[in-house]
Amino acid sequence: MRLRLVWQSGLFELFDSLRSRRALVVLVIYLAASLLGMNGTISALGKIESQLAGVLAVETPADGRSGVISKTLWQSDHFKRMVRRSVGNSLVYDDICGKHPAELLYAWLAFMFVPLFTILVASNRIADDVRSGAVRYMLTRVTRLEWTLGKFFGNALLLAAGILLGSVAAWCVAAFRLAGADIVMLFPGMLAWGLKAWAYSLAWLGLALGVSHIARSGTRATSIGVFALVAWSAASASLAHFGERFSVLARLFPSSVENMLWRSSFAPVACGTAWLLLLGLLYLSFGYSLFSRRDVR
Repeated sequence: MRLRLVWQSGLFELFDSLRSRRALVVLVIYLAASLLGMNGTISALGKIESQLAGVLAVETPADGRSGVISKTLWQSDHFKRMVRRSVGNSLVYDDICGKHPAELLYAWLAFMFVPLFTILVASNRIADDVRSGAVRYMLTRVTRLEWTLGKFFGNALLLAAGILLGSVAAWCVAAFRLAGADIVMLFPGMLAWGLKAWAYSLAWLGLALGVSHIARSGTRATSIGVFALVAWSAASASLAHFGERFSVLARLFPSSVENMLWRSSFAPVACGTAWLLLLGLLYLSFGYSLFSRRDVR
């Protein structure tokens, strides 16, 4: 395997997305999801604030913006105890304690939407090329493995652009809708959560492209990818329910590593990112093992 050709194949995948305007569609979809999601959660935040204003004896901002009361609520001992119970992981709680509620809302939205977004964006990429015959042109220049890895890294770059653009859009909504002098300080935090969400997408990208290797059409690949997303999520939740008895098996699912990305220190985030990349390549390898024996020329 020649890494130079893998890199060139990945860049070709990215430039092909730009040329076909697929990249624009991806960016617009994630931009719209970030804008609508953040706006909706802030609206819900405002309704909670209006109900808590009398209880906390905190005046609402004169301009009608949200954010001040919710931050006061987040810093109260009663609310901290409630969040500690819901988080379940003391290390995660210690790291997120004290962060602005809007930043945590965006992180929650990003981790929730990224798996589905990744499946919808990438599941058809290999199946469509095989069905149209475009793969025959590519395989005269690179091997199947180099082409497959190029597809993976090219789509990873496209997802990074979409997710980071969504982080900027979410911050813009927060800056417009929320009160407080620390809104500017939310920007690096939201970008960091965007990078973590992108790391989370790597495992799902491997699953999407792995499915795409074995499907006969892009539509069928997307349908199988969505089904696999539901099945993976259900299996991970079921294994988590049984606790430590299946902890090793649970590590084969991306959601089991999500807690590591909620941490602030470098070591757990780096280990979680590396594991998610390995999971993505593992999923990809299963699809590739079948694709390597298919007649696509």
